[in-house]
Amino acid sequence: MAGANLPAKMYKKKNPTQLRLEFEGQGNITQYIDIAMALSAINRKFIRQGVYFYVNSVECYNNSDAVVDLHVAPDTWVTRNAWKRGFGIFQKMNALVDTPRPKYHDFKIYLTNLHRQTGSMNPVLFGVNSDSEEVTVDEWEYSKFVSGDDDGDATREADDFNVHLIGPHVNSIGGATDNGDWHSIGLIKSYSETRPEPDQSGAPILPAGHAIDPLLNIFDMSSEEMLNDIAINLDTLNDRTPYNADLYNGEQVDHMQHVARLATSVSSGRVAKAAGFCAPFGLICVDPDELQSAEDKYRIVLNLAAGTYHGCYAERV
Repeated sequence: MAGANLPAKMYKKKNPTQLRLEFEGQGNITQYIDIAMALSAINRKFIRQGVYFYVNSVECYNNSDAVVDLHVAPDTWVTRNAWKRGFGIFQKMNALVDTPRPKYHDFKIYLTNLHRQTGSMNPVLFGVNSDSEEVTVDEWEYSKFVSGDDDGDATREADDFNVHLIGPHVNSIGGATDNGDWHSIGLIKSYSETRPEPDQSGAPILPAGHAIDPLLNIFDMSSEEMLNDIAINLDTLNDRTPYNADLYNGEQVDHMQHVARLATSVSSGRVAKAAGFCAPFGLICVDPDELQSAEDKYRIVLNLAAGTYHGCYAERV
């Protein structure tokens, strides 16, 4: 009888989702992966970018001896708060007009300004004899801001610009102090510029002569003035922040987190594997060794964690 010899219902596959994503690269050009876009393309589902994705493992297949590094945004409170601030401003801006939101409206950002220039890698599917075909999307537009500040330029018009997570602001002239229109704003850089800095004067602040106060020295039984030295140490040491108060990780272009190095060789069968990692907002920088030949092709494979968000594991920001 049909269906009589099947697994129990508790083992029924509830939400089929392709979690193994494959990408084809060539040469030594830095490229970028947007996990949400790739999942949407492969599974014909709308996957939002604004979550934390988790990669169980990553593989690299290369036809030469080469190295490919993977980078993501730092998994810190600064990254989270910078994204939330940008998302809040984006929502507030869109609320200014009484226009229905598109069906697939979402807050999509670039990892870096270079990501904005190069775009995201399309996932691929394979046929026989190593044939492959990119799976594209009809539309995956990254969010655009429209500023009411005309910045004093000649056109006196509002600026339209994208946003990226890592690195400084970029405008049409090239410097953040010029009067050209903004092309892309660094979310972490913007966040750092609007945050109050910690008090660097040191705390607590004590009078200069406190160390020789008679009551303070009532138990001074050391010929080496031990208690005086302790009091001075308590006043002068560890008053300042245990980090660079003037710098937020992510506001400079070189502030990505290295998560994997995939080195292939003849002895390894031209295959490399690495452990998994967290990819904030599913954005990954694929950075091949600059010594790799322009003709060399390689394949990056991401094995995503399974979960309840359309079949994959993801966490809210």
